[in-house]
Amino acid sequence: MQVLKEEVRQNILSSAKKLFYEKGYANATIRDIAKLSGITVGNVYRYFKSKENVLEGIVEPVHEKILDILSFSEKLVEEGANKSFTDFRNIINEFIINISKEYRLELLILCTRTRGTKYETIRDDLVSLIENRIHQGLFRKSVLEYKEAGFLSKIAAHAFLDSLLMIISGIDENGELEKMIYILNDFYFNHVELRFEARK
Repeated sequence: MQVLKEEVRQNILSSAKKLFYEKGYANATIRDIAKLSGITVGNVYRYFKSKENVLEGIVEPVHEKILDILSFSEKLVEEGANKSFTDFRNIINEFIINISKEYRLELLILCTRTRGTKYETIRDDLVSLIENRIHQGLFRKSVLEYKEAGFLSKIAAHAFLDSLLMIISGIDENGELEKMIYILNDFYFNHVELRFEARK
């Protein structure tokens, strides 16, 4: 019986990661992965049962980290922890920066290339997390009516996540990436309450 080799498995994952990022999960095939890996299709199936199994091998580590931050955020709200929006923003900043440094392509694949898979809702989950914290932490003390605040929170959450993913996609130098993430946060969330003072 031939022993499976870890370096072959990692080669398959590396090739698949490149293809999933460039073409999207739906448009990449096992044959594409095998060709880029320099092995046969049959050999790919010796290491992975299916294309979805390959995807799991790529994105599951970052998926688990995102689930952890979602759970942590929900726990803060449920326990009524005395965390301001600034505190929450700083926690999320550090999380995003660290995860982007370690799993840049994996994060982009997970959030933008997994339509039709079990991971396709993760982007909506992140939007909901950001939306809820914006509503509770920023607009709660504003002069906006509840319905207005809710709608603007949803818009801001979608726009922020899209902008964030654009930065992660376009910048692969860690120092510049970190700088741009902080600039983006300031652009969206600094002194939000002051922008509505004229309505008082």
